[in-house]
Amino acid sequence: MGGSYSGLELPARDLFSLCGGVAWLNSAYLGARAVPVAEAVAAAVNRPLSEVEVSDFFTAGDRIRRLFSSLVGGDAEGVALIPSASYGVATAASALDAGRGDKVLMLDEQFPAMVYPWTERGAEPVFVKRPLDDDWTAAVLDRLDESVSVVSAPACHWTDGTRLDLERVGKAAREVGARLVVDLSQSLGMAPFDAGAIRPDFVVCVGYKWLLGPPGMSYLWASPENRYGRPLDANWMARAGSEDFSRVNEYRWELASSARRYDAGQSWNLWLSEAACSGLEIVAGVGAARLQAHSGLLTDHLAEEAATLGLIAPGPQFRSAHLVGLRLPEGADPRSLVAELADRSVFVSVRGNSVRVSAHMWNSRDDIDRLLEGLAAWVG
Repeated sequence: MGGSYSGLELPARDLFSLCGGVAWLNSAYLGARAVPVAEAVAAAVNRPLSEVEVSDFFTAGDRIRRLFSSLVGGDAEGVALIPSASYGVATAASALDAGRGDKVLMLDEQFPAMVYPWTERGAEPVFVKRPLDDDWTAAVLDRLDESVSVVSAPACHWTDGTRLDLERVGKAAREVGARLVVDLSQSLGMAPFDAGAIRPDFVVCVGYKWLLGPPGMSYLWASPENRYGRPLDANWMARAGSEDFSRVNEYRWELASSARRYDAGQSWNLWLSEAACSGLEIVAGVGAARLQAHSGLLTDHLAEEAATLGLIAPGPQFRSAHLVGLRLPEGADPRSLVAELADRSVFVSVRGNSVRVSAHMWNSRDDIDRLLEGLAAWVG
């Protein structure tokens, strides 16, 4: 599975459609387009209709389930194909029957897709304030008690990459009877994740950032005990025995026994599925450990040099290897910084009071040095 990429030399810029002078350090916003992904889409679009068989409605999805489950350390039977992270969180909220009277613990300034699905059902959000020392884990554990029904949290904060120790959080949540729903949209593939050790109830993740897939393809993994809930969508292909198209007229009231029951309608998209498979094969083939090590060298160099400019990153014990926020001076105009860097063909994001830098497999030390030159010009 993805074996052809296991020996890929990093950085692998030639694998991506990037203009020669562009330093794309913005995977947390949008992943670069991999050539094999684009080719997979083109091949699917141009495939003669007469060659599309019934099995094709399922085979790409089955490959996706295997690839995604390998990244989360779970099983393919636990994977559902969904259009967005918010859809996945809403599915989890429904399956857990969370609503009015339930308190959901979340990080301050957490991405809205992890917030609104709970509040729409009447649950009360309980926000953990951002810790001054960047230790989200201690802050969450300090607030977590028997009054909390669900912990809805990412592996790292989307604005600056500060990490959360989900294994400790998961253990503490179980001790007080709370469920754990995890958003891996800003970390999966770039940092190892072990569902067996963390024991989340649900995992959600978008596909168009670090996993190199197309918009519109996202993923959910449900633990074995959470594969019996009612889906959001009355998707006929999520019913038991739906693979037999010759008997579609025989209504099937029984849902699939796996997490496939949570699939959104038309998740079999013959174009997007092929693209998603291709992106997942690249990331799974290279491996999270290698990608973490590669991006970590770049991030450590950036943090050390940026500090001399007065732009401070979270400490190494709390920051992610692939995603880091450099805190801007008080009163700074982030729009002028983005413009300065864009003029140099260096692309990052500004989130909150941080310039967010996110390195992937195509980035090199030269990209970081060009970013540092732009930061120095802006500070000066």
